[in-house]
Amino acid sequence: MTVHRGGITEKRGAQSSGETALLRRLLFFEKGAMSFQDKKISTEILPEIISAATSCAWLGKWKLLYVTEQQTRAEVVTVWQDSLRKIGLNKDADFIERWRIAPLFVVFSQPKKLEQFHFVPPSMVRIFSIQEIGGAVRSLELAALTYGIGLHGIMGILVPAIGEPIREVLKIPADYEIVYFGILGYPGEEVAQKFPDLKEMSYSDTWGQVG
Repeated sequence: MTVHRGGITEKRGAQSSGETALLRRLLFFEKGAMSFQDKKISTEILPEIISAATSCAWLGKWKLLYVTEQQTRAEVVTVWQDSLRKIGLNKDADFIERWRIAPLFVVFSQPKKLEQFHFVPPSMVRIFSIQEIGGAVRSLELAALTYGIGLHGIMGILVPAIGEPIREVLKIPADYEIVYFGILGYPGEEVAQKFPDLKEMSYSDTWGQVG
């Protein structure tokens, strides 16, 4: 598509295609999802990324802890490795050694007990708060991507044998639960990954109907 504006001809299709290609190179699903360059995030960029962690539906029950101090990050990785070895996952403990050079960790937590909100019972408020954290994580990720920085979430943190020791290192109160732990940095080596086609995991309009 060509757009004529004030004597300037813009080829929007080509521009859009180029921007899409650039974005896809940054996304971790086409890069080494757990591999990072030994490169710091500048103090000018960091606030732009962290401040993007917002949600349009704002209950505001959660807290964000971001970790940039090298010593603390190293301690988190060490405790993580020790916990993995205790449950017999020595190979995984060796694998995550690479996380030591990642420049930024983010931890989203919320109270374990939430009060009823209007007509919504506490158990459902908790679910919605988790959804709200998901929106905040996504906004943070998009802000980071504009600087060529990728985000990878780590599910293992949700296992008590792993998450509890890390919570203690980070001094997260006992009445808070960790909902999301993410590692950010400049992507390292490229890896071959196979993801399912969207048609394999989505329906159109009604359940079971393939688009």
